Amino acid sequence: MDYLISLNRPWFVRGLAFLLGALGALAFAPLFIFPALLLSFSAIWFLLDAEIEERSSFLRIFSLGWWFGLGHFTVGLYWITYALTVDLKAFWWLVPFALFGIPSVLAVFTGSAFVLTKVWPTRGVSRAFAFAGIWIGFEWLRGHLFTGFPWNLLGYSWAFSPEMMQMASIGGVYGLSLLAILLGIFPGYLIGKNFFERTLAVLIYLLVPLFWVWGHHRLNHPEVIESRPLALRIVQPNIPQTLKWNLAQKEDNFRQLLEMTAQPSTLNLKAVIWPETAIPFFLEQDSFRRMLIAEALPKDALLFTGALRLTGPKEVKNSILVLDKEGNILTFYDKAHLVPFGEYIPFRKNIDAIFGEGSIKKITIGALDFKAGPGPELVTLPNDFPSFSGLVCYEVIFSSAVVNRAQECPKWMLNVTNDAWYGNTSGPYQHLEMARMRAIEEGVPLVRAANSGISAVFDAYGRMKGSIKLSTTGVLDVFLPTPTQTKPLYARWGDWITLGLLAIVFTFAGLVVLKERFDE
Repeated sequence: MDYLISLNRPWFVRGLAFLLGALGALAFAPLFIFPALLLSFSAIWFLLDAEIEERSSFLRIFSLGWWFGLGHFTVGLYWITYALTVDLKAFWWLVPFALFGIPSVLAVFTGSAFVLTKVWPTRGVSRAFAFAGIWIGFEWLRGHLFTGFPWNLLGYSWAFSPEMMQMASIGGVYGLSLLAILLGIFPGYLIGKNFFERTLAVLIYLLVPLFWVWGHHRLNHPEVIESRPLALRIVQPNIPQTLKWNLAQKEDNFRQLLEMTAQPSTLNLKAVIWPETAIPFFLEQDSFRRMLIAEALPKDALLFTGALRLTGPKEVKNSILVLDKEGNILTFYDKAHLVPFGEYIPFRKNIDAIFGEGSIKKITIGALDFKAGPGPELVTLPNDFPSFSGLVCYEVIFSSAVVNRAQECPKWMLNVTNDAWYGNTSGPYQHLEMARMRAIEEGVPLVRAANSGISAVFDAYGRMKGSIKLSTTGVLDVFLPTPTQTKPLYARWGDWITLGLLAIVFTFAGLVVLKERFDE
């Protein structure tokens, strides 16, 4: 019984919670060890339920959840620290904050979820359902509060199964998160003495084969929209981040992009796509380089490129520009969801007033903070070229915020990014799977161009139609897939689906309470 004695020692419980949280993070890309997530949540639910039954204090319950979250986010987000090594001399002091500070802040959400579960008025399976709903509620809050950071939501642990991922077309990634956490916390009820609880647990686990069969059918009976095939080329230059903005290297980098663009193709290319901030020049003020681009483009092709846009004396935007064969800029999209400390310093004026002007630099190049664009919007093009929704870098991770629902649905989504910041870590793989999920949720194909990888094209069902591996130089010539004929349920309702799922879970938890009291 020594383990029971150990469970009464706070340091042991906190360490165990940290390890369990770390274990659960192994379910995400690139490892996809889904059983690790089930074991992680099964064990932490046992500890949480036991603490609540022992009438532990709110502080102890919060501590349990906070340490679990700290382990979960430290292992899942370690790759953020790698970005600081690009200029370690300037940002060495941020390494501890990136490695443990960010996970410490995010762990407040998990600790708060544990505390709210403690105040649920009943025990047993009703409390389990409440915990699942509370967890998803805090995942949603994490994705929205303080600009949001919905990285590694539990739903992404299903990325190993294209069939299961199809449920995102109905419930979004939060619906998949709900299924994952229910599977994680219900194993104990499968072997319990209560017949009603065992039955509920069996029904929950039966959802997996049911959803898999439905997903398999959906993948094998796709909706086909007849349209003229449109061939595009993705250019992945694989320029190291240390050289990307090097003044002595910028002309060579630009020349490399032109040469890769001009490579012959077996397809009749109509579009060439370069990654985020591919060009270290302000193209709108640089007609000479626009003409060099025009000469390299295939006949009648457009160039879609990430680029900085100078919009005022001290105003720069991170954008996508579209150029035609004559070197004219046809249209643009300005990034709306900027990265705190990466592209701007929050509360810049207050920080400068306290510590001095320019005391804290953003991680990306340049002294100016980027200015945000107005938000997601439909970008239309001439000559019946299909309209698209632009997404720069991590804008693609925000579920239900990748298209403008007040406008016509885009025919495709374009995500340009620069994951060279994160080297050969798990970050680029996780980013890729989140982009894939957006294609399924919206029923719209997604094209992703990354500087060092992973570039890819996904159809409206999340199936990869081609890719370029991480840390690889190359081009990908592929036909643009078409959207689904019928708009997916999640694409129509977005966050209302998430709120509906929460309402169903808490209603069911309440009905279980009534049933148990009626039996008494």
